[in-house]
Amino acid sequence: MPPIRSESIIGLPDYKIISCQGIKTVEILVEYTGVIGCIHCGSVNLRKKERFNRVLKHHSIGISKSLLLVQTYKFFCRDCGKYFNQRLPGVQPYQRSTEPFKDEVSMKHHDGVSVIKVSQRLGLGEATVGRYYRNYIAREFREHKNASVPKVLGIDEKKFSKKLGYQTTLVNLQKHTVYDITLGRTESNLGRYLQKLPDRNNCKVIVMDLSETYRSIARKYFPKAMIVADRFHVVRLVNHHFLKVWSELDKVGRKNRGLMYLMRMHEWSKMKEKSRKNLNKYLQENPALKAIYDFKQKLMKLILTRVFGRRAAREQIPKFLDAIRALKMSNFGNLETLGNTLDEWKEEIVRMWRFSKTNSITEGLHRRMDEIQNRAYGMHNFNNYRIRVKAYCS
Repeated sequence: MPPIRSESIIGLPDYKIISCQGIKTVEILVEYTGVIGCIHCGSVNLRKKERFNRVLKHHSIGISKSLLLVQTYKFFCRDCGKYFNQRLPGVQPYQRSTEPFKDEVSMKHHDGVSVIKVSQRLGLGEATVGRYYRNYIAREFREHKNASVPKVLGIDEKKFSKKLGYQTTLVNLQKHTVYDITLGRTESNLGRYLQKLPDRNNCKVIVMDLSETYRSIARKYFPKAMIVADRFHVVRLVNHHFLKVWSELDKVGRKNRGLMYLMRMHEWSKMKEKSRKNLNKYLQENPALKAIYDFKQKLMKLILTRVFGRRAAREQIPKFLDAIRALKMSNFGNLETLGNTLDEWKEEIVRMWRFSKTNSITEGLHRRMDEIQNRAYGMHNFNNYRIRVKAYCS
């Protein structure tokens, strides 16, 4: 069996373990064995002047805290004639803890452990925990700062605060990560930001809800991207107008929660036999509503169609256009409005038949953003919020 190397225990390269003792707090005496160069000129022509030990807080070993006792030296450089104290890899100058220890503190707080609990468990001040975490998220933010625009981009809005209003979220739908967030949801707010995005022409597909504002912005700032309607929002729009028509035909039945649940379900979904009988009985008693319900189910099948080729998609287009004409010729105002909306977005809706990604990924990331705000009991500084979101969701 090969011997265990020191770096596999302490997580730092070129360190030699001399001794180890302790149970609750493990004290590890180590010595750096790597190449040491002058911090002023880089020369290795050095002379040792004095030895001293540095005590550094290090990452936990199991459930025990650990301390590194490092033998270091004061050196004299024969080339530049200057004195300096030895620098240690994995330890910043004038710091009393290693970088792995700082990462451990930051990750514990990042995973939801409160600052008070982290400080108590690791023997730190609350301000120190906060400082470590701010440095951690700032480093994570810098790693994603100048990233290119993803090929498949999801755009959606989210309420940030009453004072600052809405934010626009840009999501990399291929990697399920947040690309960036910015305040505002109109071209006057977003135009300057979008112009500065690196490699905007790299974007090939943009998924969005049926927002005319976002569509005009996408056409202007992402001219080479293909706009695809989000399946979830299209289905929600159809259900919204259908429920409005139902209220016109039967206000009492519309208020029945059990019936509303059944009416919103797709007819091909699993349903209890008793529930299906109750639904059929109700529809038979309301023949006008039954005709609209049957039409809605056919429309839903068309909208939720998924094909793998252009020919299969073209076969479905005439059926979809016929459904739009039927809606626009309806005597119900809500169905006419639905038909006009589908007609305006028919190209984007047809494209989604061959595209599997949806903004459900964006909605899931919005929930994680809510967790960030809830943990902080609300955030008022959008820049700090943006840094945390990119560190937490990227």
